[in-house]
Amino acid sequence: MSTTKKAIYAAVGAGDMALERVKTLPKRVTALPTQIRSTATELPSKATSLPTETLKSITDAAKSATTRVDKATSKARKRATKTFTDLSKRGEKLVKKVSRSAPTKRAIEQTKAARSKVKAAATSVRKAAKIDAKAVTAATETVVEQAG
Repeated sequence: MSTTKKAIYAAVGAGDMALERVKTLPKRVTALPTQIRSTATELPSKATSLPTETLKSITDAAKSATTRVDKATSKARKRATKTFTDLSKRGEKLVKKVSRSAPTKRAIEQTKAARSKVKAAATSVRKAAKIDAKAVTAATETVVEQAG
């Protein structure tokens, strides 16, 4: 499958996923006050241990920063590739489902019928215009002959 096609499918898949996630939003917003309250009660105990933990954390972070950045970058790259692939598969599945649906098939058939009628009408108009042009030419020749 081409990259362009994959990107289009990924966009469709992302839209489908966004719609799915928006549907869960009311439940998550309802749970938010409880989460905030529990976090607020834990803050004082975390604040007392902060000075000693901070010094140790800074030392450890400085020692392993390069390794962690490399690992994080690698993981992020793999995750992005997997997400892109998953979204493109999801989008392709949705596009196939829509294209196989009865309303889509009816719309395609109606479009074919309308296209055929428009083509026939254009042919009729073109033929009528040629006949009219010949008639005008003949009438002009008759007028010129009689005038002159």
